[in-house]
Amino acid sequence: MEKQINEQILRHCGKLLVSNDLKLSCVESMSSGFLSAVIAMEVNSGDYYLGSVVCYDNIVKEKLLGVSTSKINKYCAESAVVTLRILDGLSKLMPQKSVYVSVTGLAYETDNPKQRRPIGTVYYAFALGDEKVIFKKKFSGTAAEIILATCNSLLSDLRQWLGALAEVRTKE
Repeated sequence: MEKQINEQILRHCGKLLVSNDLKLSCVESMSSGFLSAVIAMEVNSGDYYLGSVVCYDNIVKEKLLGVSTSKINKYCAESAVVTLRILDGLSKLMPQKSVYVSVTGLAYETDNPKQRRPIGTVYYAFALGDEKVIFKKKFSGTAAEIILATCNSLLSDLRQWLGALAEVRTKE
């Protein structure tokens, strides 16, 4: 497991966003702003990064992002369904022509009796226009190691996804 952020992948994501004239907006639950701090480390982030909403507590998911309490109660905050709903909520808050990223997961034990996913289960999703993709990952280690691994994995998948989208656009 990597012990630091993969800065090469981070820079490549930045280059893909800038070269395709895209902005980036994030909504973070489990990572609670860490992903935003990582993105801000990329030297060109000021050219594409709009910002992040940290929705660690369910009240923020509900009141700011419009996720229904019934969805959170039924599926848990750390689920594919809620990851997609916070992504939808973010897209309503931020300007268009933006790549949207959402992340939820379990970095440590929870007292929620409905949560049956193991520690280290993480969901993240990306959207741009009508394109949307979600990933389910499993990491191990301490909470810090899980969050770091999540960010590296997310950036790697984002780089691949953005590259594939750019390829499609150039063929059109």
